[in-house]
Amino acid sequence: MMEFINQPTVLFILFLVGIILKFFPFTSKDLHSKINHFILYVPLPAIVLVKIPQLKITYEVLFPIASAWIIFFLSAVFAYLFCKIFKYDNRTMACLILCCGLGNTSFVGFPFIKHFYGEQNLQFAIFVDQPGSFLILSTFGILIATSFGHGSFQISSVIMRLVKFPPFLIFIIALFLPENWLPQNGISFLDFLGKWMVPLAMLSLGLQFNFSLKNIDWKTLSAGLVYKLILAPFIIYIIFFFILKKEGVLYDISVLECAMPPMITSSILAMKYKLDEELATYLPTIGIIVSGVTLMVWKWIL
Repeated sequence: MMEFINQPTVLFILFLVGIILKFFPFTSKDLHSKINHFILYVPLPAIVLVKIPQLKITYEVLFPIASAWIIFFLSAVFAYLFCKIFKYDNRTMACLILCCGLGNTSFVGFPFIKHFYGEQNLQFAIFVDQPGSFLILSTFGILIATSFGHGSFQISSVIMRLVKFPPFLIFIIALFLPENWLPQNGISFLDFLGKWMVPLAMLSLGLQFNFSLKNIDWKTLSAGLVYKLILAPFIIYIIFFFILKKEGVLYDISVLECAMPPMITSSILAMKYKLDEELATYLPTIGIIVSGVTLMVWKWIL
C-alpha cells in the first residue's frame, strides 16, 4: 500500500487534494502546521533510525556523498551574496540555503535514477541522499533553521533548540546503533512510518499553495531554481569530469542527483521555523515541475 501512495501520480493527487481542502470551511487554517510538526517528529526520526545504522561508507562512494555537501556549502555562499546584493533579510537567505542547498534526491531522484540506470545502480543515489542530503538536513539544516528562525543569533539558545529537537537527538543516537539493532518486525514498522513523510509533505504543500502569482517573489524564486537546477549540477559536472577527470555511472548519477529540485522536507523545516514561508512553499512545488525539463537536459548532456 505504501509503495502505491508514494507513486508520483498519487503524490501529485495528494498535492491537489491539499489545494482543494483549503476551500472547505471545516479545514483548519493551521492544518498544514500540524502536519509539518507530525512529519518532523514521527516519519523523519523513523527514517533516521532505519537508514543511518545501515550505511557502509567506502572510498568509491565518497564522491557522490561529497557532491551533496559541496552544493550545500556553495548554496550558503550563493544565498549570502544574492541577499546581500538585493537587500533580502536573513530569513530569506536561510530559506534559500535550506531549500536549494538540499535536493529532492529520494522522491524525485530514486525513480528517475532507477528508470535510466537500473535498480543495481540505485545504491549510488542512496549515498547522495542518506549520508549526503539527509545527513546535512539532520545537522547543518537544523542548525541554520534554529539560528535564523528566532530573531537574533545566540549560540547558547541555538544549541539548546538543537538539543531539544527530536530528529537531531534521534540522529545522534542512530550513529551509535548497530545495523541489526531491532528485529525485522521493528524495522518494518519504522519503515512504514517513514514512508508517510513524502505523501504528507505533498498534502501540506498543497494546503499552503497559493494560486495568486502576485504573491510570488519571482526574483528569489528564479535565483533559487537557477542555482539548484542549473548551477549546482554544473559545478559538480565540472569538478568530476574536467578537474578530477572521473567518468562512469557513479559520477553521472552524482551530477543528476545534484540536479534534483529543492527538497520538500527542508522546506517543511523552513516553514516550521518561520523563515520565508512563501518561498519555501513555491520552491519545491514549482521546482518539481521545472525539473521535468532540466533533468532531461542534464541526462542528454551526460
